Amino acid sequence: MRSAILASAVCLAAAVTANAQPAAAPAGPAATPAYSSSLAPAADPALAAKLDAVTGADPWAMAGPRAWASADYLLWWVRPMATPDLIQTVPSALALNAVATNSTLPPGAAQRFFPDGNTVQFGAFSGVRGTVGVNFERFGLDATGFFLPQVTKSASLFNNGTPYSVAESYIRAGTGTPISLLASAPGQSIGGISSSVSSQLWGFDTNARLPFYNFLTDYTDALVGFRYLDLQEKLATNFTSNLNSGSSFLINESVQTRNQFYGAQVGLNGKINGMERGIGLDATGKLALGSMQQQATLLGTNTIVVPGSAPSTQTGGLFASGANQGTFARGKIAMVYEQNVNATYNFNRWTQIYVGYSIIYVSSVMRPGNAIDPVINDANLRFVANPPANAVNRPTFQWHASDFWAQGINFGLRLQY
Repeated sequence: MRSAILASAVCLAAAVTANAQPAAAPAGPAATPAYSSSLAPAADPALAAKLDAVTGADPWAMAGPRAWASADYLLWWVRPMATPDLIQTVPSALALNAVATNSTLPPGAAQRFFPDGNTVQFGAFSGVRGTVGVNFERFGLDATGFFLPQVTKSASLFNNGTPYSVAESYIRAGTGTPISLLASAPGQSIGGISSSVSSQLWGFDTNARLPFYNFLTDYTDALVGFRYLDLQEKLATNFTSNLNSGSSFLINESVQTRNQFYGAQVGLNGKINGMERGIGLDATGKLALGSMQQQATLLGTNTIVVPGSAPSTQTGGLFASGANQGTFARGKIAMVYEQNVNATYNFNRWTQIYVGYSIIYVSSVMRPGNAIDPVINDANLRFVANPPANAVNRPTFQWHASDFWAQGINFGLRLQY
């Protein structure tokens, strides 16, 4: 369209110039000026094609490089995980009194040791991301994958009960009373707890690219494709208590979750100065909607060792016990949004470096801390001394999904031609 208008304008200008030349002297009184019957001839198709080639006016032609590959170093953080108190400390005197009187601790007596605060803070993940792409005449293809390797936060605390006892916390079913299960107590037992929480995230997406309307950009591509995301996390505790009588008991349990997202994706990628030497900007937004396959596996065992007898091991720990044991799975509709903004610098048309910010937001994931039911009927636990009779069926498994994000800084190198 633009080339046809431009060609018509050229022809019109030529016609107006020709008509503006001085007319020949009239042959006689009856002579009158001659006028053209049309303003300009029809546009020449060959000329229109040449003008299109010069101006790059084809709205369906892909802009930018013909092929490219990039590699990123990622320094990202993920949303902290909420958990109950996995390791507590209790002042020795209060612990002794609770043991002697078979009573609960005063409110606020137990202090959280791990995690520090109400959530597990994983800190920074060092990851990688790679992208490859190619542009054809009227469409392009790209594929991107990233990996944040497993990060584990852990703590261990063992002692003889002085100056504090080591304990694990739960809520007694029926009464709602916070209970501290003591692993060590002065003159009673030596023991402790080790706990760990880990997280790992990776994913990929692949897209078809189509030219789109340019708004404040040199060129913009629309993206249509597929996204996969995989979040795997685990929480584990090991409780050991060695009584002065020579008996001991051990509780081992783990809670593992996996979230796998499969979905269709749309997005936009806009660039300013994507090829020429100098500073530029590259921004991409992607929105995916699809199925989140959520799975939680809770496993626990407890072992009691009495001198002169073989160790006795049963299934079931503290949180992974009763109806809260086994593997649970479901599918859920979820949304994933990704935003990347990079400041770029081109050394030449083929080499680019960049630094920027990225965030991936997920609307629904199941995490190990969400899978733990802190309310427990301890009358069903043989390693709790003198619990009150209780008919409440707890703990039980319930789905408590939450949203999730991973975000941070990325540094990258891009080669293109």
